[in-house]
Amino acid sequence: MSKGLAQTTGPQFVARGELAFGTWFVGGYVKNVDSSTSNGEAGALIGVRRKVAGFDFSASAAFKRAIDPDPTFDANALELNAAASRKLNTTIARLSIVWSPDDFGATRHSLFIEAGASQQLSPYLSASAAFGWRQRGGGPDYSAWNAGLTWNPAKPLSIDLRYYDTDGGSSQPFRPRAVISARARF
Repeated sequence: MSKGLAQTTGPQFVARGELAFGTWFVGGYVKNVDSSTSNGEAGALIGVRRKVAGFDFSASAAFKRAIDPDPTFDANALELNAAASRKLNTTIARLSIVWSPDDFGATRHSLFIEAGASQQLSPYLSASAAFGWRQRGGGPDYSAWNAGLTWNPAKPLSIDLRYYDTDGGSSQPFRPRAVISARARF
């Protein structure tokens, strides 16, 4: 799932690495994507994370490239991300903005704004929900929301069960879906 939309009809595998230098970081990722125009996506990014006045801020710039793209497909994109979050007791509120001046394919500019919150239910379980809005030049605009539970049985492992939906209709990739994901951090 990305920006509320499905990227595959089956499992998606994402490998991501990151090196931190104080508050700065560099990283890269690769993931499979079901598309008639490419077989996946890879990206390189640079960013910064800082804590200011009780808020956690992050910002990054990513150069994205489609893997094995169709020759007619616009296979490169720049994506800028900014996020702020704040913990209030056992609740975390978050706002994020993702902007691209020239996204993949026929989509020109793209903006996705998402607000959400998570609530710690126990030391190992939390519930969260978010609502987002996407505006695109050359692509359909839509709103998206998700809600789910995250279980952290051990510090580096999390398992998430989440329901996603949009107001984009019932066609792929806008249709509602339940997704289970597992993440391991090294």
